[in-house]
Amino acid sequence: MSIVRAVLLLALVGLLVVWPTLALWYTDWLWFLELGYPSVFWVPTLSRAGLALFVAAVVFVILYANVRPVLRAHPRARVIQMRAEGDGFRPLGRRRRLPLVAAGVCAAVAVLAGVANTGQWVAFQQFLHAASTGTTDPVFGLDVSFYLFRLPFWRFLQHLLWGWLLFALAAVVVGYAMDTAALAMRGVWSIAPSVRAHLSALGGMLLLVRAVGFRLDAYELLTSQRGLIFGPTYADMHARLPALNALAVLAALCAVLLFANVWLRTLRLAAGVVMLMGAAWIVGLGIVPAAVQQLVVAPNELSREMPYIQHHIDATRRAFGLDRAREQTFAVTERLGREALDRNRTTLDNIRLWDYRPLLETYRQLQGLRAYYVFADVDIDRYRIGARQQQVMLAAREMDVLRLPAPARTWVNEHLVFTHGYGAVVSPVNRVSEEGLPDLWVRDIPPRSDVAELQIARPEIYFGEATRNYAIVGARIDEFNYPRGEENVTTRYTGRAGIALSNPLRRAAFATRFANAKILLSTDLTARSRILFARTVQERTRRLAPFLAFDRDPYMVIADGRLYWIVDAYTTSDRYPYAQPLRGLNYIRNSIKAVVDAYHGTTTFYLVDPQDPLARVYARIFPGLFRPASELPDALRAHLRYPVDLFETQAFVYATYHMRDPRVFYNREDVWSWPNELFGDQTQRVEPYYVTMRLPGSRAPEFVLILPMTPQRRDNMVAWIAARNDPPHYGELLVFRFPKDRTVFGPMQVESRINQDTFISQQLTLWNQQGSRVIRGNLLVVPIEDSLLYIEPIFLQAATSQLPELKRVIAAHGPRIAMEETLEGVLARVFGPAPAPPPTMPPSSAAPDARSAELVAEAARRYERAQELLRAGDLGAYQREVDAIGRILQELQRRQRP
Repeated sequence: MSIVRAVLLLALVGLLVVWPTLALWYTDWLWFLELGYPSVFWVPTLSRAGLALFVAAVVFVILYANVRPVLRAHPRARVIQMRAEGDGFRPLGRRRRLPLVAAGVCAAVAVLAGVANTGQWVAFQQFLHAASTGTTDPVFGLDVSFYLFRLPFWRFLQHLLWGWLLFALAAVVVGYAMDTAALAMRGVWSIAPSVRAHLSALGGMLLLVRAVGFRLDAYELLTSQRGLIFGPTYADMHARLPALNALAVLAALCAVLLFANVWLRTLRLAAGVVMLMGAAWIVGLGIVPAAVQQLVVAPNELSREMPYIQHHIDATRRAFGLDRAREQTFAVTERLGREALDRNRTTLDNIRLWDYRPLLETYRQLQGLRAYYVFADVDIDRYRIGARQQQVMLAAREMDVLRLPAPARTWVNEHLVFTHGYGAVVSPVNRVSEEGLPDLWVRDIPPRSDVAELQIARPEIYFGEATRNYAIVGARIDEFNYPRGEENVTTRYTGRAGIALSNPLRRAAFATRFANAKILLSTDLTARSRILFARTVQERTRRLAPFLAFDRDPYMVIADGRLYWIVDAYTTSDRYPYAQPLRGLNYIRNSIKAVVDAYHGTTTFYLVDPQDPLARVYARIFPGLFRPASELPDALRAHLRYPVDLFETQAFVYATYHMRDPRVFYNREDVWSWPNELFGDQTQRVEPYYVTMRLPGSRAPEFVLILPMTPQRRDNMVAWIAARNDPPHYGELLVFRFPKDRTVFGPMQVESRINQDTFISQQLTLWNQQGSRVIRGNLLVVPIEDSLLYIEPIFLQAATSQLPELKRVIAAHGPRIAMEETLEGVLARVFGPAPAPPPTMPPSSAAPDARSAELVAEAARRYERAQELLRAGDLGAYQREVDAIGRILQELQRRQRP
């Protein structure tokens, strides 16, 4: 019976512990294999295993090599097994078993230590595949790659040896102290010679490791902060660094003395070495640096610290990519007129009137269509429409099975039927209907597009931002595709994604992974059924590249009739010498662009900055993971954006590190700050925003990410920062400084002027008191030639409705400020009506301007579309097209009005 119980117990342990772990491991491997990245699975797995074995071997050698002498020093040591025999007991095991037990305990501890340190596999691989940066540090003259890739692993090894040697020392002391009889006979100062030899050898090893640690401490002066700046200061260079070098030599000499004491075996020598080392440590790293700081540095801090402040400024700018930012003066004037507006018509046509927050709610109300459809976010991008670049807002319509009615939330519906989202909604940033709603260029289900460049041939979204549950395709039942009236249209997935449930082992493994036996038992599944999991683009990219940091805002792109997600990925480090950390990192590059196919789930990483040393190291560690940027399709390349997360980080750092003079930096004379604005009725920081504009010195309009900056604790503007998005200038940073001899209104000052305008203030207050809520959208500061135009949209939301409507637009320039229903109307109030073109020939023979021709062509397209909708009986959509044609005719009339 005992054997049967043991077998059953082992089977139970295997079922509850071993099998779930194996199932998770097996399904992960199938997932990486399905995506085409088996090396990304094996490299971390084998690296962890190899590192665990290495650490376990080191720990076992340290422990067992020190335990054996302790065991030999106890002649009465026994491992006694007792068995009752009548009235007494008989010993069954003696001393010869004790080494085996000790070896087993040491091995168990070593294995646990190895497993606990597997998280260092990235540092281990970076150490093996280090790549040069081409930049040296100003103190030791070493390539920066030493601090990024080699120093962390050296430090890990030093900490490993130091920690376990200390543990071994404590265990040895306790082991010898247990021989109380020997201590009582000989006294504390009459320790046996063999014990002295052992403790001396162990102490020598500790001091030798500590000598290496002192040298590593010297290198880490460049990646730590103890004084005024991050990195070594005057006191570090003239007191702490010499002390560390001296302590390294002294520790090595003391280690030699202790090794010699293995043969001399005198306790006084060992005690003297320990006392000398401790005193030198306290004086060298505590008293001397503090005295130098107080007596030498403090009375003349600026002059003493100036060269180190310069190193700090230069390194911080280089680590955050700010050394490439180009500065120039923006001689702002208030002479913006109608002629300048006409020259910058593309900028005006792309001013973002729609704030993404109220627009997201509007999309949900107008285009959600069913309760289970959700819009997770609104993205901003640009598309080439005809001959012009148009800025648009785009949101993906995704499936959220948690929103299904409770009776319909069965396992079959959640995982086999309702498997995907459908289509997207697109609207231009500047167009508004008469009802205050967005002009939807792409809408409805199936998606209908008014623009040829935005046609969607494959609208199914199996992978997205909100697609969190697993799905099984290829089952015996059809999938829900989209609703149509009282019926539902079904489909069958024909994409490449998914892991085939081709055998019982796979089904059992996935049933274990997702804790649902239906995957194993369901008769709706066949050998051709495939399971899709890790379907959010965030999880998908992070599982493939956990060593990268990812942008918080993946954005959807329509390219060649298909839907794709683009995710910005960053290489980061906290080990860049002399660079100031921000949010736990002091180096960042946006070197990787990840693209996820919304239908097939194909995930591809493109290396867009091959000069980034971290990216080159990861490319060496994972061959085949990154593809060259030249392989990125042109249709997707046109939609690459400078990421907001990176831009915000750089702007935050630049607010201080634009001061390149150490004197100015030391006194903090010109620190910039993040401007504030009003959103709704709350004050918040201005968010960077995309603008289509012609930069100073540039001939053509381009897609630019900009942010105004204000002085610290002031509201006026001192500069604005721009990141270029269009090739061949993608990634360039420009900083435009305003002259210091004049005041340029900042966002909060313009907000105050809006509040102080009698008409505008009364109107907003009146709306707020009539059962509506006024939402003040983003205040945009739009540079146009050498002037600034301030635009703020006003939304109204009824108390009983969740549908915000864009009702007014406020514009300000110089002393003039106005509010009207449309952007054209408010510009006419601020700058006067557009002048009529001089009559040169009869209208019938006049050549229309380019904009009028576009409007005529658009009216024709909408008319044809309206006729199709009328024949189809879709009167609501027909009315929308007729309304749009009416707005086009009104604009044509305004353009031809004398």
